[in-house]
Amino acid sequence: MHWSDSYAKKIVEKKPDKKEYIVESGITPSGVVHAGNFREVMTQEFVYKALLKLGVKAKYQYVWDDYDRLRKIPANVPENWKKEGEQYIGMPVSEVPDPWGTDESYSKHFANKLIEESEKCGVHADYVWMSEEYKKCTFSENMRVALEKKEQIRELLNQFRREPHPKEWMPVRVYCETCHKDTTKVEYASEYKLHYQCECGASGEFDFRKKGFAKLKWRICWPSRWAFYDVDFESSGKDHKASGGSWDTGERICQHVFEHAPPIGPMYEFIYAKGQKEKMSSSKGNVFTVSDLLEVYEPEMVRYIYTPKINRAIEVPFDEGIFNYYESYDLAERVFFGKEEVSNDREKENFVTSYELSQNEKPKQTLQPQFSFLADVAQIAPNLDKAIAVLQRTGHAPEKLSETDKARIVLRLELAGNWAKKYAPENRKLIIVEDVPELSEAQKKALAKLPEAIKKSTNPEELGAEIKTIIGESGLNPKDFFQGAYMTLLGKDRGPRLAPFLLTLDEQVVEKKFSKL
Repeated sequence: MHWSDSYAKKIVEKKPDKKEYIVESGITPSGVVHAGNFREVMTQEFVYKALLKLGVKAKYQYVWDDYDRLRKIPANVPENWKKEGEQYIGMPVSEVPDPWGTDESYSKHFANKLIEESEKCGVHADYVWMSEEYKKCTFSENMRVALEKKEQIRELLNQFRREPHPKEWMPVRVYCETCHKDTTKVEYASEYKLHYQCECGASGEFDFRKKGFAKLKWRICWPSRWAFYDVDFESSGKDHKASGGSWDTGERICQHVFEHAPPIGPMYEFIYAKGQKEKMSSSKGNVFTVSDLLEVYEPEMVRYIYTPKINRAIEVPFDEGIFNYYESYDLAERVFFGKEEVSNDREKENFVTSYELSQNEKPKQTLQPQFSFLADVAQIAPNLDKAIAVLQRTGHAPEKLSETDKARIVLRLELAGNWAKKYAPENRKLIIVEDVPELSEAQKKALAKLPEAIKKSTNPEELGAEIKTIIGESGLNPKDFFQGAYMTLLGKDRGPRLAPFLLTLDEQVVEKKFSKL
């Protein structure tokens, strides 16, 4: 059983008669929402899908904590805004202007990007904006409970703190009506009333059922939501799961303060770019995003990346390791459609479920053009028609293509081209050089036979056989022959497999290059 199915089963067993199950995820959009954060998005997405597969009603709710304060200026904002942005520290991120000037607020800039990326990957959650909910006074009853039990909450939190919260600590923060910052001292005046005094000089008293500029602090807000929405499942990263971390305290607050059972909430491991050692952090700027993934991976493959066990760290390759990821995905596709067998039932079930979860729509059987070869074709073929002709000539595509097959070629060709431009190592960059290299007479004589050999060949195997014959007749060491070919074409002594590579080139290019020798 895939981990997503296992959690779905546990959720239903815990509350067998519930009318609708709630799967929740969320984040404060105070910086780039990166591919590491997206693991939580996809973990909840897969559990939500598994619940639907069981035939029960379920909802995937994504919460934007955009009523949290701006704590600091992250590394990735425009340089000229960094100093200007300091004046907004302490304000809700929903009320801070967008540094790029493209969205209505700082928080919407980052949130909208993730929503766009999520939709491209087939995630369609119901979005809840905390700024809107707090301004509507949605959580006023939970706020009252927290204020009445503030001593209980303080003692609970202090069990895990080196420096205990003082007696005057409050479970809420208040944004000043004048300066909109949380630089306020807060007192609980009466059942639904708060009094505040701000550093800016303003003060006031208000009923938090009617005015929504107070909010529960995050460690209390999170379990408050679990109780309010009756959340059934929410995973979190291992930083939250540390002993005494926000999950530990959240469970206790949910249970003992809001008198509600906390959700099922497993830990997920971090995700890294291959070779990356440090956890991704928006404030540090050492992140890659879902958009970065979508530049080189199919949307379904982005989903596939997140299907392994959630307690296992994921390393995403942007180097030549990407070829292995494509091969793994293509194998899963073949196993799913019964086109290839694997060694045991457990492995088969894992491939089938992972592939099924990776699909945005009903899976379609389609062509699987080899990504590593497309990375070469994308650099050499001048247009799509030429690229398809090369794939057909080299046996990577049939003469007659369905619309589905053509769409897969077009997409992968674009992604492979992006990869070649941005990430390909020097030995995979294919730029035909103008210079004529210095070669021996034997090399020149042998290489001059290549244009004719290409004309006689219909596929890489035939051309490979022709090349073998040329080398045998020339008496050259094979290494000298291949080195001469690569120096003539690329100006370096090695390159991709020669026969398929030659067939990707326009015959006139080959004729011109080798007739000059």
